Amino acid sequence: MKKTGRLIAICAVTVLLVCCLAACSPKLSGTYTSDGIIKQSFTFKEDSVVVMSAFGIDAEGTYRIENDTITITYKLLNLSYDWEKSFEKDGDTITIDGVEFFKEK
Repeated sequence: MKKTGRLIAICAVTVLLVCCLAACSPKLSGTYTSDGIIKQSFTFKEDSVVVMSAFGIDAEGTYRIENDTITITYKLLNLSYDWEKSFEKDGDTITIDGVEFFKEK
Protein backbone atom coordinates (compact mmCIF):
# COMPACT_ATOMS: atom_id res chain seq x y z
CA MET A 1 0.00 0.00 0.00
CA LYS A 2 2.85 2.41 0.80
CA LYS A 3 4.44 1.68 -2.59
CA THR A 4 1.19 2.55 -4.36
CA GLY A 5 0.93 5.87 -2.52
CA ARG A 6 4.55 6.69 -3.26
CA LEU A 7 4.05 5.81 -6.95
CA ILE A 8 0.97 8.05 -7.15
CA ALA A 9 2.90 10.92 -5.52
CA ILE A 10 5.80 10.52 -7.96
CA CYS A 11 3.41 10.47 -10.92
CA ALA A 12 1.63 13.59 -9.64
CA VAL A 13 4.92 15.48 -9.23
CA THR A 14 6.05 14.39 -12.70
CA VAL A 15 2.80 15.61 -14.30
CA LEU A 16 3.07 18.91 -12.43
CA LEU A 17 6.66 19.45 -13.62
CA VAL A 18 5.76 18.68 -17.23
CA CYS A 19 2.86 21.15 -17.08
CA CYS A 20 5.12 23.84 -15.60
CA LEU A 21 7.74 23.33 -18.29
CA ALA A 22 5.12 23.44 -21.04
CA ALA A 23 3.70 26.68 -19.64
CA CYS A 24 7.19 28.23 -19.67
CA SER A 25 7.72 27.76 -23.40
CA PRO A 26 7.96 31.16 -25.11
CA LYS A 27 4.75 32.56 -26.57
CA LEU A 28 4.52 35.49 -28.95
CA SER A 29 1.66 37.81 -29.80
CA GLY A 30 1.12 40.49 -32.39
CA THR A 31 2.53 41.11 -35.85
CA TYR A 32 6.24 41.25 -36.65
CA THR A 33 7.32 42.68 -40.04
CA SER A 34 10.66 42.76 -41.85
CA ASP A 35 12.16 45.93 -43.35
CA GLY A 36 13.82 44.29 -46.35
CA ILE A 37 13.05 44.56 -50.05
CA ILE A 38 10.70 41.63 -49.67
CA LYS A 39 8.11 42.45 -47.03
CA GLN A 40 7.41 39.47 -44.82
CA SER A 41 5.36 39.27 -41.66
CA PHE A 42 4.42 36.85 -38.93
CA THR A 43 1.22 37.38 -36.95
CA PHE A 44 1.23 35.36 -33.73
CA LYS A 45 -2.16 34.58 -32.20
CA GLU A 46 -3.46 32.58 -29.23
CA ASP A 47 -3.00 28.81 -28.97
CA SER A 48 0.36 28.91 -30.81
CA VAL A 49 -1.26 29.93 -34.12
CA VAL A 50 0.79 31.96 -36.59
CA VAL A 51 -0.02 33.50 -39.97
CA MET A 52 2.98 33.95 -42.28
CA SER A 53 2.68 36.49 -45.10
CA ALA A 54 5.00 37.03 -48.07
CA PHE A 55 4.48 37.88 -51.74
CA GLY A 56 0.77 38.48 -51.05
CA ILE A 57 0.29 34.89 -49.89
CA ASP A 58 -0.81 33.98 -46.36
CA ALA A 59 -0.22 30.60 -44.74
CA GLU A 60 -1.62 29.74 -41.32
CA GLY A 61 -0.11 27.16 -39.04
CA THR A 62 1.14 26.48 -35.55
CA TYR A 63 4.51 27.23 -34.01
CA ARG A 64 6.69 26.12 -31.15
CA ILE A 65 9.92 27.59 -29.83
CA GLU A 66 12.52 25.32 -28.29
CA ASN A 67 15.98 26.53 -27.32
CA ASP A 68 17.07 28.80 -30.19
CA THR A 69 14.81 27.25 -32.84
CA ILE A 70 11.31 28.04 -34.09
CA THR A 71 9.35 25.33 -35.86
CA ILE A 72 6.28 26.30 -37.85
CA THR A 73 3.94 23.62 -39.18
CA TYR A 74 1.56 24.82 -41.90
CA LYS A 75 -0.37 23.76 -44.98
CA LEU A 76 -0.14 25.44 -48.36
CA LEU A 77 -1.99 24.14 -51.42
CA ASN A 78 -3.03 21.05 -49.43
CA LEU A 79 0.60 20.13 -48.72
CA SER A 80 1.91 20.06 -45.15
CA TYR A 81 5.27 21.60 -44.26
CA ASP A 82 7.51 21.79 -41.18
CA TRP A 83 9.63 24.94 -41.33
CA GLU A 84 12.48 24.97 -38.80
CA LYS A 85 14.77 28.01 -38.43
CA SER A 86 17.05 29.68 -35.90
CA PHE A 87 15.24 32.08 -33.57
CA GLU A 88 16.10 34.94 -31.21
CA LYS A 89 13.93 37.46 -29.36
CA ASP A 90 15.19 40.78 -28.04
CA GLY A 91 12.48 43.14 -26.79
CA ASP A 92 10.15 44.01 -29.69
CA THR A 93 12.45 42.39 -32.26
CA ILE A 94 12.61 38.76 -33.31
CA THR A 95 15.23 37.28 -35.60
CA ILE A 96 14.31 34.27 -37.70
CA ASP A 97 17.07 32.66 -39.75
CA GLY A 98 19.11 35.89 -39.56
CA VAL A 99 16.27 38.20 -40.68
CA GLU A 100 15.02 40.82 -38.21
CA PHE A 101 11.30 41.35 -37.72
CA PHE A 102 9.98 44.33 -35.76
CA LYS A 103 6.76 44.28 -33.74
CA GLU A 104 4.07 46.59 -35.07
CA LYS A 105 2.70 49.00 -32.49
